[in-house]
Amino acid sequence: MRIRPFRPEDATPLAALATICARGEGDFVLNPYWESEEELVAEFQRFGIRPEDHLVVADDDGDVVGLAGFLRRPRATTAGMFCPIVDRPHRGKGVGGELLRAAQSLGSQNLGIKLVTAAIGTRNRGGYSLLTSHGFRPVRQHFLMRCDSRPTVPPSPIADISLELAKPGDAEAILEVYATCGFEERSLENMRAIVVDGRHVHAVARSGGRVVAFAEIETHWPRRVWIAYVGVFQELRDRGLGSTLVAWALARQFDAGAERGLLMLSPANRTALRAYEKVGFRRHRLVDVLEKRL
Repeated sequence: MRIRPFRPEDATPLAALATICARGEGDFVLNPYWESEEELVAEFQRFGIRPEDHLVVADDDGDVVGLAGFLRRPRATTAGMFCPIVDRPHRGKGVGGELLRAAQSLGSQNLGIKLVTAAIGTRNRGGYSLLTSHGFRPVRQHFLMRCDSRPTVPPSPIADISLELAKPGDAEAILEVYATCGFEERSLENMRAIVVDGRHVHAVARSGGRVVAFAEIETHWPRRVWIAYVGVFQELRDRGLGSTLVAWALARQFDAGAERGLLMLSPANRTALRAYEKVGFRRHRLVDVLEKRL
């Protein structure tokens, strides 16, 4: 058994391994969450980094049996972890620990990563124990939620509101709504790039020509799209506009070939939970989020 850097030919067996781990609650990790080689490639393209630099694999005489690594923005010192996953015949032999040690060494010595976040299903006790034994500490929980069928789009709950796809020139107006919602900071340059990058879809609600709400959907995995951000101006919140906009935008993605919608949500956000359940999302996994400074 040896731990080595990722090679392009590893993509297919690693995607197959990630798919198997995602099926059972006892094996679940949030990342990796690929179902195909194309999804693996798209994941790294979305962040503008190379899997060869950020993944390590366990190789048993030519057979790829496990992986670990990181996902981050180029040169960022914070990263999400691809938690160690190992195929069943090789579990209980220390492979997960070897992968985790190799990944941490890669992160701290080669990549300059200082803070790592990992997300693992609450029923994956073996994975949780491995992470905590290496100094990871729990910080919060999230629901992974799924919508498996095309939503029914309700009538707009507010008169004189139109729902439509955003135009490139809407970036500044979307950022204005975004900035009122407490999301991570974005520059106008960054928002303009995201609106036109081909890996996101933005839907907006307009009132009198003014953008008053938006929904941002990540489409780098066309069959499984992610609801990234939904924002509504304060004076229009709690009236059903956000859930109507999400239903409208997600229905368009299903019509275009999507098979599933996904999102992450804090269990404490009961208002948003009810709103997404109205759209058709259901709680799929409860995930523990852990952190470690390298």
